[in-house]
Amino acid sequence: MSKFDAPISFVIALQSGTVGVVTADHEIYLYDTLTDSKEKLLHFNVPRTAEFIYAFDPHNMRVILGSKENQTLHMIDLLVKKQIHRFELHKQSPTAIAFSPDGEHFVCGTDHGRVLLWRSDTTTMISRLHSFPEYTSLYTKPKINYVSAIAFHENMVATSGYGGSVVLTNYRTQTHTQRFSLGTMKNQALLFYKDTVIVGNQNGVLLKINRNKKISKQRLPTALGEIKDLVQIGSSYVLVVSKQNYISLLNAETMKIIKERYIELSHPITWISRDDTQHLFLGTLSGELYQFDLHPFHQLEKLIASKAYTDAYRYCDEEPLLQESESYLLLESIFEEAVQKTKDALEKGEIEQAKKLLDPFKPVKFKETAPFFSTFTSYNRLKYLYEHKKFAPFYGLIEQYPLLESTHLYKEVESIWTKRFIKAQKLMFTERKREAQIELEPFTSVQSKRPLVQLLLHHSDILKTYSKAIHENNFPLLNQLTQRHPILKKLPSYVQLIERVAQLADTITETIKNKEFERADALLNKIGKITQFEHEYLRLKAFRSFASNLHHAIENSHWRSAYHLLDTYPELMALPWAQEIENRWYEKLRQCEVHAIRGDMAAIKQTLGNLINLQNRHHHIGDILRMTYQIQLKKIQAKNPEKFTSGILNYCEFFGMDTEIRHLLEKTKNYDGENNNSQLPLYPKKRDEWLSYIHTLPDTIV
Repeated sequence: MSKFDAPISFVIALQSGTVGVVTADHEIYLYDTLTDSKEKLLHFNVPRTAEFIYAFDPHNMRVILGSKENQTLHMIDLLVKKQIHRFELHKQSPTAIAFSPDGEHFVCGTDHGRVLLWRSDTTTMISRLHSFPEYTSLYTKPKINYVSAIAFHENMVATSGYGGSVVLTNYRTQTHTQRFSLGTMKNQALLFYKDTVIVGNQNGVLLKINRNKKISKQRLPTALGEIKDLVQIGSSYVLVVSKQNYISLLNAETMKIIKERYIELSHPITWISRDDTQHLFLGTLSGELYQFDLHPFHQLEKLIASKAYTDAYRYCDEEPLLQESESYLLLESIFEEAVQKTKDALEKGEIEQAKKLLDPFKPVKFKETAPFFSTFTSYNRLKYLYEHKKFAPFYGLIEQYPLLESTHLYKEVESIWTKRFIKAQKLMFTERKREAQIELEPFTSVQSKRPLVQLLLHHSDILKTYSKAIHENNFPLLNQLTQRHPILKKLPSYVQLIERVAQLADTITETIKNKEFERADALLNKIGKITQFEHEYLRLKAFRSFASNLHHAIENSHWRSAYHLLDTYPELMALPWAQEIENRWYEKLRQCEVHAIRGDMAAIKQTLGNLINLQNRHHHIGDILRMTYQIQLKKIQAKNPEKFTSGILNYCEFFGMDTEIRHLLEKTKNYDGENNNSQLPLYPKKRDEWLSYIHTLPDTIV
């Protein structure tokens, strides 16, 4: 697309077909893909050796940048080319920055290992999410610390830092935090993928961790070296970026590299970004900017139109993302139609016609078509066995070639078996054993039918008992019978019964979601009598109880109880109305953050009410309260030193001395913390100790 005068150090796809580009000369460009033109927006007059990190707002034309040599961040409006915010890091340098998906917040990791959360419209930090490493009495503080990677997904943020662990947390509420220890290697790439997080480290190892089980599921060593970034494309593919001149394609489901050199350039790739239209933008060490179409439909459509199906499938192997397109679905439907016509021809015994239908797909669909071609050679043999009533080898051939089950010959023999077995049952129930033996004689040598034949002829009382139990829905007796005689589970009546019960369990879940608790109880009474579904019954019964309690709490505005239930039983989040009150909580926190920016403690108290010290959710609230008082202190810092001193002492009584207050004191010339007249020492406190002062927190700090 374009060539820049310096290596490209950062690329991001922005709105309306524009691409943000940062070069090693610390110049920021805006590239317009529609007009193929570039505009230099800013140039920072700093040495090229200065190490900067950048984060672009996904929804607004603004960027946050910071130098690893300084302790500040700068937010710049790219449209007016002007700094709009300056963020103090309090003697810490940034090592990683990322905007939240909605652009309302951003997270900054520092060289102290801290993960800090900010609103993008205020210069006061909202909260400290956590720190690296996880300190214990046996773990000394490292001399060199860092946060190495940040990734967002919906309300979750994943971070990694010194020590190699990965921490997941809900950045809006600071709840549902999970920690994964993956070793001591530096992790430089994080990616949320469905219910997992994929991690890439500096040794070229990829790890997939399950967010629900807290264990590492899969580990994939590669020869890529230091992994720098992971970008999802399509529904199940991930691009793996390293310091090489090529990008590898990973199947995220199987955790296998399916194409090591998926995209290869002549120079090392420095950064990549993907837009919403499946276009990929790459920057290189030589300053070149490339654009790739990840969905080249036209060639595939052309091959399908010309009925070159083999070439079409081979082209999709070269471009795996096409396998998720509608054109590929059309190609697959053509193949499925050919398979169905083949089965129809096979059923009619039209073998030559069946072969012709599959021949165009044979080279590329060998695995799918091979059973058909093997079956074709056996059809005449099956026909011979059917005509001569040799059912034992007939069924043996069916087991060897399952596709023969689709033939009318197999269906006719199965019909004969069903009729004879039912007739034999009636004969046995009327004590006419000899006639029953004669009725079943053609199938006595069929291996798959022999257990049922033996059961009927020699244990007809069991079948009588089974039939009565099925008719009366006597599930305990059925359970006993099927455990003693597993062959009974193959009877159509038993299979149909189990399917009906499974559908009943799904219906119970839906009735609970729809708040139809009385109907759910009635259905639970039915399933509770079924011994085979005891575990499922207990699970559904507990879920119904939790859901009912949650509904009662909501109906009576007992919000503390409602949120306690949600935090205690996460499975309740499957309820649509549970998600609604969770969104209500998000909105309350958002309002509190806005009030905190103005220093309005009274509004925060009014917004939260008795939820201000909510169990399991007070961590983020405590940070908002700190931020509110810090805003108040900043406002009186220069105007009234005496009140400022009093405010500091009050603050430290509630929250203890922290980094932000220490930084405020250092900037205040009129205050000497060592010579204060108060007997109250300024020392750190536990982050949640403010809860003991919850009823005495004033609207203003002084």
